[in-house]
Amino acid sequence: MNKLIQTVSVLVGFKQARLYFPEEKQVCVFNKLPTLYREFTPKSVQESINELQERLKIQGLLAEITGRFDLETDEAVKEFQKRNNLLADGVVGPLTWACLLYPKLSRSQKIKSPELRNAVKELQTILYDEGFLKKEPTSYFDSATERAVKRFQRIYGLKNDGIVGAATWAVLLGMRQKIDKSFPRLIYFLSPQSWFLWEQFLMICCILLGIYYSPIPGQTPKFTTALATAYGLTCVVPFLLESLPLKPSIKPSLSILQYAPYVLTGIFWKPIINFLGQLFS
Repeated sequence: MNKLIQTVSVLVGFKQARLYFPEEKQVCVFNKLPTLYREFTPKSVQESINELQERLKIQGLLAEITGRFDLETDEAVKEFQKRNNLLADGVVGPLTWACLLYPKLSRSQKIKSPELRNAVKELQTILYDEGFLKKEPTSYFDSATERAVKRFQRIYGLKNDGIVGAATWAVLLGMRQKIDKSFPRLIYFLSPQSWFLWEQFLMICCILLGIYYSPIPGQTPKFTTALATAYGLTCVVPFLLESLPLKPSIKPSLSILQYAPYVLTGIFWKPIINFLGQLFS
């Protein structure tokens, strides 16, 4: 193996092959750094460690609250992470805190205790404030809440199973970007495959619109020919538009306006086809 590495090193012009492995700091840099906010103080860190140890003691994973993140606390955190199918690295990040502080919720479970009902109410409040849930919080995990959870999960790339676990709680509580309000909300509910087909359908419609309402004199092709031409242009035009030096400086207020260039493509479909024919001939 060493001879093989030396041979490869000579071939590529390096004196010695160096296998690269990221350092621990590079891998865990975002986990190791604390979450900062205006009222963050050393006292906040101490309070967090105390609460962490209290939660672990309730779980039966820690015998004594010491106020220090010692070896016993580290081992207890890793054991807790293993039990909850998290990466057992001993780092108490958003997912670990979500598991410690918030229960797993679903429509199928019986929600009777005050703790669970309060968690459901907090969940519904977030979904209601952001427009995912139409009715006000009731503290009952009903079908409307489940549908709202699934919509939220689809928008933020989570598994849309309607179960509020650690990942969903973490994203609900702020580990996410704001939604682009200018983008049609309906698009967020489509799968990537459906969105691709819908986008291509819009392109074809815009090109057909340009072909049949073109002010340039000439014979209008049959529908089958126009459809085949429009479909073929959808495979080429996006790359042509990207290569143009002129880019729109202002984003259209209506998202549908971004397909306006395809109408122009339909208007000038003959010159474009001729140009492509000469280009590849």
